[in-house]
Formats: sequence, C-alpha cells, structure tokens
Amino acid sequence: MIRLFVLVSFLIMSSGIGFCSIVSNIDKNEIELTTRFDGSKILVFGALTGIKNDPNLLIELVGPKQDITIRKKSKVWGIWVKKDYAKFKKVPSFYQINSTNLNSDKRREITNRKLEKYFFSKLKNTETTSQKRVDKKEYFSEFLRLKKKKKSISLFETEITVLQKKLFFSTIELPQKIFPGEYKVIISTLDENNEVIKSSRETVKVSKTGIQKFLSFNAANNSTFYGIFSVMLALFLGFSAAQIFRLLKI
Repeated sequence: MIRLFVLVSFLIMSSGIGFCSIVSNIDKNEIELTTRFDGSKILVFGALTGIKNDPNLLIELVGPKQDITIRKKSKVWGIWVKKDYAKFKKVPSFYQINSTNLNSDKRREITNRKLEKYFFSKLKNTETTSQKRVDKKEYFSEFLRLKKKKKSISLFETEITVLQKKLFFSTIELPQKIFPGEYKVIISTLDENNEVIKSSRETVKVSKTGIQKFLSFNAANNSTFYGIFSVMLALFLGFSAAQIFRLLKI
C-alpha cells in the first residue's frame, strides 16, 4: 500500500511536468537460497511521466558476474577429448530482458546490442590445438545454447504491461539454480531509435542461508575442514543407510 501511495502521489505531483521521468520499485529486495528453494518471481512496477505516445520500455535483470569456459571436443588417436576452449570473462550469471510490445526488428536490434555488450565482447581467451583460426561465433552460439538450456538467459519471453501510458508492471522469473550475489534491475524508456531516454535501477540481493551458507563458506575459505566434513558426512549417511536396511530385513 505504501509503494502504491508513493506512485500515485508521484503521478499527481508530476502531471504538469513535461520532461520524461521514471519512478520504479520491486516487491522484494532480498531472496534467500535455502535447501527448498525452487525458483522465485520478482514483480517490477512503476510510473512514467512526460510521455505522450505509447512508451517503449525495457526491463533487464543482470546477475552477478562469473567466468565461463566453453570447451570443444576433438578426436585424438580415436578418442574424443576436450582440448580447444574459449573463455568468457565476467559475464552475467543470469540475464533476462522484458519489453513492451516492440516489433520483431526492434527486438532483434536490441537483442544483438545487449548480447554484444554483456556476452560476446567478454570472449577474451581462446586456445586451439590445430592451426585453424578460432571461430568465435561458433563458441558464442554454443555458449548461448547452454545458457538457454540452464534457463539462465531469457530474451523477450515476458511482456511489460502498461496502463494508461503511465503505470507499468512486469514479472521476472528466476530459475531454481541461481548464483548468490547482487542482481541489478534496470528499467529504461526508449526513443524511436532504441536509444535510452531515461532509466531507473533497483537491486535484489540473493544470499545462501542455513547449511548451504555453511558449506559454501567453508568450501571457499577452509578447504581442509570442508573435505573432512564431507567425508565424515558421507560415512555417517552410508552407515545410517546400512543400519536402516538391516532393520528392514529383520
């Protein structure tokens, strides 16, 4: 109710102003990764002023950065091995983009621009065992295929709803497997040439809790303890399973 009141107040106060502006918000700023986490939805909403025609809106969700290596199989002495590779440096672990009802040409142009900015330009290192020139587009196509398979990239699969050319809302869906860290929500208005007029940003913090946080912290900062703990846990579970089966036989 408070957020709705703020949006309505913003519209009333700025109704006579001619310049374009955005006020935005999201229904959650924190997401906890528990053992029962099976995905989440983020509602993005807001208000616009100073726009006479139907607004062209984009909503992007950009996840924390990570390095990804794509390996290509090669046949060596009759055995398939992964030797050639390409590294993508500091690319978003998750990326989704929603829009208003843009035509296919505009969507294609925006898609190419965003993929170049966030992903293709990050293809820094390549190595091949042959003398052939590395085809970066081939590695990039495989990279996109894997990202889409893991549902960690979504391009124009959800539209933004606009009411009376002022209020807007859309939903961003996060899959079950996501990385902890800071996720940026970017809301932008576009002109006829797909150039950004105004933008607004929100932040969602994704963090691990409980046993996942404990294991993740020790795996990164105390590898010896993590190794011993993993072995002891495996032995305990194995022993417990053996005892259960023995009791069932009795």
